[in-house]
Amino acid sequence: MTQPDPQDQPEFEGMSLVVPFVACQSQDGPYDDDAFCAGFQAGEVDAYLTVAAVSRSRRVGFTVRKTLLRQLELIGMHRGFPTMHVEESDEWPEWALVTFGATGEDVS
Repeated sequence: MTQPDPQDQPEFEGMSLVVPFVACQSQDGPYDDDAFCAGFQAGEVDAYLTVAAVSRSRRVGFTVRKTLLRQLELIGMHRGFPTMHVEESDEWPEWALVTFGATGEDVS
């Protein structure tokens, strides 16, 4: 297994966002925290894949919540990155390292 980039790993417990999601219920907002965070991360991946497609990138990698994998696979296909390789770690059970590949690119 390839060693993950330490700069691309989830933050340790006790760390907080620089800009909190004030629209979330935990901040007295109307939206469910988990759903808001999932949508935010899926939107980030979608935006990066859009830029990657325009710049003709062949592979793009992200650290993502494992609960989003099925949705991100659909986003990848939609943006021209139909292959997706997932690496999981026992150390970070909620997270996965995902590599998307453009059409014809082997990312396994």
